[in-house]
Amino acid sequence: QTKEEIDHFNQSNKLKKRGIAIVPMKFYPTIPFKMLNQAGAFLRVYVDGSILLSHGGAEMGQGLHTKMVQVASKVLGVDMSKIHIMDTSSETVPNATPTGGSTGTDLNGHAVINACN
Repeated sequence: QTKEEIDHFNQSNKLKKRGIAIVPMKFYPTIPFKMLNQAGAFLRVYVDGSILLSHGGAEMGQGLHTKMVQVASKVLGVDMSKIHIMDTSSETVPNATPTGGSTGTDLNGHAVINACN
């Protein structure tokens, strides 16, 4: 089904094309020590409907804060404009795992999901 959808899209669009790819990985995608594969998130919901989100990841220009807001928005079913980020701090999320590669999104994203639920 996916291949047919891609073929239809590619036939319908002259300049924009889609495809399917498989990317093999040589390295373990997270930290190789199981006890370090953890993350935390802290969520505050205020009476005006605004939400303050803090997670253990460090924003370094990779868009981690935006991704965490998108995750929280989807889980909570609220508009992204209602969610505000507070930078990581050991006061709100202690013992955060180092942010590196895609582990920042993977680990903290699931922590945000858990916090929202």
